[in-house]
Amino acid sequence: MKDFLVEWESSLSEKITKINVSLLKSIYTDQKELYQMSKYIVEAGGKRFRPLLTILAYEIASTEPYEKILDLASSCELIHTASLIHDDIIDNASTRRGKKTLNSLYGLDNAIVVGDYLFAKAYELGSRYGYEVSKIMSDCASQLAEGQILEYMNLGKLDLAEEAYLEIISKKTAYFFSVCTLAATTAANSPPELKKNLSDFAYNLGIAFQITDDILDIVGEEAKLGKAVFADIKHNAITLPTIHALKNAGPLYDRLVDIIKFPTGDPDNKNELKRILAKTGSIDYAFNKAKHYVEESMKALNKSGSSEDINLLMDLAMIVIDRIGNMA
Repeated sequence: MKDFLVEWESSLSEKITKINVSLLKSIYTDQKELYQMSKYIVEAGGKRFRPLLTILAYEIASTEPYEKILDLASSCELIHTASLIHDDIIDNASTRRGKKTLNSLYGLDNAIVVGDYLFAKAYELGSRYGYEVSKIMSDCASQLAEGQILEYMNLGKLDLAEEAYLEIISKKTAYFFSVCTLAATTAANSPPELKKNLSDFAYNLGIAFQITDDILDIVGEEAKLGKAVFADIKHNAITLPTIHALKNAGPLYDRLVDIIKFPTGDPDNKNELKRILAKTGSIDYAFNKAKHYVEESMKALNKSGSSEDINLLMDLAMIVIDRIGNMA
């Protein structure tokens, strides 16, 4: 199968290198231990989707060199990284991106401090682009917090509606994707229509991205994903595949509820869940939903003109869908 992600990253290798250099420069501090821990998590990997969204949106909106927006791109990545640190603390996760999490390597207290430090550095970077951009970035953090609380309040809720699930992932993921483009186009003083089109593209892409992430948590392979699978079930998080399955399980309902409420994590338990989700058509249902949101993102992008950067964003949309085949 053609690996769109490898090709996409290769075409953007210069930008990714400059993002990584900017990130390390941004987090530097004379406090050796704090820098060591911050550097560890920043260098732990990641696809850099959010800073690349920021840069590509800026290039679409401006004739200025993208280096002018590197601090803002770094701000987006640092917010993302800080939120992952806090997610790992909440989930007591031991691995992330194929490496030990900060909380498992340096302890809970240090992980909290590093997460807070990265948030602080992110907002300092964002503030360099003026009040409006700074407000967009702070609103992003508020949405992340609201999404996290909503998810926590709905853990184990077997009657969670699809609309409620979409609200959670819109706050935790989709809004953040849209912020990356909105902050960039705002910094470029773009016309409202372009701001909206690129923001709509990123928002819908974010919904699709999170749905595919939730699918991969069930059908993906840990070695390929670089993180533990079955994590949502383990933490009683109800995602789109399980929402659909619970509504369509019929005689398998009671057994499905047992797996969701009392997950063991052993291979037999995981395989039984996969069989139930296959029988109810729930993986296909969720995948088709993800494809729908990718199509919506494309519609918004098609209103934004044509350029090499537009094509790269279109490729990114295809990557979101393609990773199901590459990682399952």
